[in-house]
Amino acid sequence: MDYEITKLSNELIFIRWHRSPSPSSKVERAFLDELRNMLDEANNPIYFISDLRHGRIINVLTLQRLAEIAQHKNWGGSTAFSSKSTTGDFVRTFAILSRQDEPADEHHDTPEAAVAYLERLKTGITDDIDWVKVLEI
Repeated sequence: MDYEITKLSNELIFIRWHRSPSPSSKVERAFLDELRNMLDEANNPIYFISDLRHGRIINVLTLQRLAEIAQHKNWGGSTAFSSKSTTGDFVRTFAILSRQDEPADEHHDTPEAAVAYLERLKTGITDDIDWVKVLEI
């Protein structure tokens, strides 16, 4: 599997990419469908944190579709982390396409910075989460 999605709470979803999917694969479509279904079924805004250290969406058309999903009424916000500078370019592209006000804050070099950003979006959203366990690979 190129990615895994873990529900950390009713409001917080953790996404880990294990490798960047081939643009011609059906992985990206399955990922987008899974996110859309989660948002459609939610009763409250959902926030996302993505581990992009080992993979990421690199297809700009898929990033555009993801940006459209980010307009969903239950999309609370998102952030990502990876120390690779090229990953930041893709995250900024997503932020621009989704018309977010602070695209520079979407990408972080460390998980700690990404978690701090989530806390700025919604205080307490990361409480009671065992980040050591979540971030194990």
